[in-house]
Amino acid sequence: MSGIQWAAPQSLGYIPSGKLVTFTAMHQAEYTQYVQIIDANNQPISFYALDGSQAKFPISGSGVNVGFLQNGAGRFTMADGMKVQFGSSGSQPPKVSAGTPVVFFIVDQIFGGGTLYVTEDGADNDYNDTSFVIQWYQYVG
Repeated sequence: MSGIQWAAPQSLGYIPSGKLVTFTAMHQAEYTQYVQIIDANNQPISFYALDGSQAKFPISGSGVNVGFLQNGAGRFTMADGMKVQFGSSGSQPPKVSAGTPVVFFIVDQIFGGGTLYVTEDGADNDYNDTSFVIQWYQYVG
């Protein structure tokens, strides 16, 4: 995909390999926003959309109204070396800010975790262009 300005990939090393991962991606920006999960070889991975169909990153969205990126929610299985990467159709790569990853406990046992990423693709520094929530789960089913 030419014309996309990609930011440096962000490690997903805080998610244990083999765990179920879900994501939700929203946009609200003048430029088209892009998100992709890449593998250890820097190749976009496939994932399952909410309807169970298989899709492939990157996903994208455009317009100033808040909306899902195309296929803006889904699931995949974590593997070693995976990273998340954000892009924009603007003239510069987006700036990325991420929350500190968290885990949640129930009776002293880890049941999962996650974090939030937000991006800024312009000069106004409002960090509202992409919102990407990623969660992982200790158990499936």
